[in-house]
Amino acid sequence: MAKPSRRIERFSDAPSEPPESETARAMRRVMLGCGLTTVVTLLLAGLFGLGVFVTSRFAGGASGSGGDTDEPEPEVDESGLPVATHGPSDPTLPPGQLDPLAEMRRRYVPGPHVRVEGMIPSDRAYRAQGNTSPWQSARSADTPWLVLGATYDRSDAPAATPLGAPTILHAPREVTSRPLDLIPLVPVTARVGAMDGSGGPDVMHYLVSFEGYPGHFSLPVRVQTELGPVAASGSEGAAIRFTIGSAQRPDRSVVQRGQSHVAVMRIQAVDSQGRVSAPVTRPVNILPLGTGDLDVAMTMTLATDLDLYVTDPAGTTVYYGNRGNFSGGQLDLDANAACSGNMGVQAEHIFWPTGQAPAGTYSVRVAHFESCVGGQPVDYRVTVRACGETVVLTGRFTGMGNSSSCTGRAGDPTWCQEIVSFQLPVCRTQN
Repeated sequence: MAKPSRRIERFSDAPSEPPESETARAMRRVMLGCGLTTVVTLLLAGLFGLGVFVTSRFAGGASGSGGDTDEPEPEVDESGLPVATHGPSDPTLPPGQLDPLAEMRRRYVPGPHVRVEGMIPSDRAYRAQGNTSPWQSARSADTPWLVLGATYDRSDAPAATPLGAPTILHAPREVTSRPLDLIPLVPVTARVGAMDGSGGPDVMHYLVSFEGYPGHFSLPVRVQTELGPVAASGSEGAAIRFTIGSAQRPDRSVVQRGQSHVAVMRIQAVDSQGRVSAPVTRPVNILPLGTGDLDVAMTMTLATDLDLYVTDPAGTTVYYGNRGNFSGGQLDLDANAACSGNMGVQAEHIFWPTGQAPAGTYSVRVAHFESCVGGQPVDYRVTVRACGETVVLTGRFTGMGNSSSCTGRAGDPTWCQEIVSFQLPVCRTQN
């Protein structure tokens, strides 16, 4: 048997109260029932309110809205990345929180028949946020060349290993008999494939050098760059993207406009044992052209007649039929005109000199005027360099082309394609 409580014993020793009436007992029971009901109701209401508060906080907490469940879902682009909705002057963003790439995605609107190969914010945009470029691109005062994703070494590229060395070849579609046309600061691509000494994929690096220019670049077979991955390892091949900062010869003399200089690119493969292949070479034709606040360049995989069109904020279009306009835009390279003029060059270029590009909306189109290659498919790449930032887009044409003008809004994408529209601010000097 449980022990009796001392508290109960003590109360039992107290003087007895007068007996309670039936009416008083009934009233006490009613009051006690009401009190219990009130307490339970308040507890339930409190729990419900707490649940609503927690739910609203979790629903709105990610955006800091304090429970505003009517806030729309964030907008994403075709790659699933969030599209920036805040501008550089948005006071709600603390310093360092603006993503320059997201801001570029907001301002550059690609056409429906092109693919965005990459966007590179200006150095100024990164520095303003206290950041550096997210990709590794070697830059050195020793050489004007730039290989995306690579590191630079001042020493000469090593000689080929005598025995057991890898093998490297140009990709099958590369037309190595002609030079790659290269406009300064506009990336171009050389494609190669390699195998280790036993015919396997044990290739770790590519070495890239340019004859007569100092040093060499080391490029991993798997690395992300501003314009996408190098590609894959071994015999699967690699897309080596490179450019030159300014039109310079090996002796540092400047190639003047209207001239050209053919450099020789050397590419070697290195396996996991450090064995180095013999090089494959590729001529590169450096084309010095005009530069300024806005440069739009188009390159193509075959020497055919594609035409570049750029429309300024006033609605005036610069193209082969209007090589210059009052706002300063100039067409200074027109390739393969009607398959008879300036043949063999695989690039076109339009630019606005420094201080002359008006702020506002620009649009870029490419037209397939005439096939000089019997209707073979031709891939093109458009590079927009605006106020120090770069956007690269790619597309394709097939068929025989159409000689109609593409000055209006693009209609038939088989020969006239919208590439991109974008907002150009007032450019500031990049430093």
